[in-house]
Amino acid sequence: MTSKERVKKAFEHKEADRVPVGEMHIMSPVSSEILGREAITGEGGRTIKQQMEMVRQGSRDEYVERLKTDTLEVFQKVGLDLITTELDPPHVSGSVFKDVTENGWTTVDEEMGLWARFVYEKDSDIVHEVDSTEKQEGFGAISRHLDLLDKYGCNLDEGCFESTRYVVKKAGDQMFVMAKVPNLIPSGRSWYTLFMEMMYLEPELTKRLCDIYLNIGLAVVKKYIEIGVDCVMIATDWAYNSGPIVSPEMIRKYMIPQVKAIVDLCHNHNVYVLKHTDGNIMKIADDFFNMEIDAYQGIEPNAGMNIAEIKKLYGNKVTLMGNVDCARTLPFGTKEEIIKETKECIKVAAPNGGYIVSSSNTIANPIPASNFLTMVDTVFKYGKYPITI
Repeated sequence: MTSKERVKKAFEHKEADRVPVGEMHIMSPVSSEILGREAITGEGGRTIKQQMEMVRQGSRDEYVERLKTDTLEVFQKVGLDLITTELDPPHVSGSVFKDVTENGWTTVDEEMGLWARFVYEKDSDIVHEVDSTEKQEGFGAISRHLDLLDKYGCNLDEGCFESTRYVVKKAGDQMFVMAKVPNLIPSGRSWYTLFMEMMYLEPELTKRLCDIYLNIGLAVVKKYIEIGVDCVMIATDWAYNSGPIVSPEMIRKYMIPQVKAIVDLCHNHNVYVLKHTDGNIMKIADDFFNMEIDAYQGIEPNAGMNIAEIKKLYGNKVTLMGNVDCARTLPFGTKEEIIKETKECIKVAAPNGGYIVSSSNTIANPIPASNFLTMVDTVFKYGKYPITI
């Protein structure tokens, strides 16, 4: 049985030869340790910083070449059944980067009068957008931001799909290929809090933003479908550890229609949809699992999400992907603790299919490669169907 067939069985809620295993991302520090050389993979801070530096120096094509080959190599070397791709950087001028320091830079769009400041934190391997025109100037700048997206957002550079085309061509007959959709709301932006206020204070502007972001997402998904991916992933977080980022009413009004539009497009072309979110979604669980998504990745233990409970309540509707704790167990646990937690996930979630083992988010710094490989090896050893743990 191929990896692709194994994952498709999970999406069909059937038992295969063993439980499949995959990840959203393996970040560069972990991939470098596994491959024994410097690698560019994932979407961590180191990768984002390298992208900025190489694009700025005119080496964008070299960056994409390394990203796509390193990503496929590390996923195959580990033996994962599922591989994730996302958009590559477009062909842009290095002049868009200003005020470059060792661990920071500013992107500038002079035509629209928009800028954003980014800072790289090496210890956590995270890049933060710390300031921007939108944060400083408010709703008026957000409107200009939307004007920019209206003008350029769907003019897709074919180069943005190089990695996805490469992975589908090289491994699509054997591995299950999942491609990430751009964020459907401004998650991670310095003005994210302002956006949440905007939902209540400026409903027309909010709807315009959600529609424009959705149209970009749909255009990207159409290209993914054309390329031949098996699944698309919507990765914008909807919850904190304490619960949803905004009221359930706002999620129903603005976010769920976006997901349903992508689900309808994908299902019309026999492509699956996976929704990732961090945090505790129990207050919106019925809405979440009734969106007709095919899979849910994350199921964050640190936020109080219990995979056994989710399997019991919603496992007949949605394939689950998770939830070995990447906040505590994988970075800091002993080998025995990692084996125990992975076995428990298999025990409660794998029977009757509909389950893929992964971390509760991504394989990021400071997870040692050996701990990640222990999780994967545990799946190989104890994940054979029928489950007898």
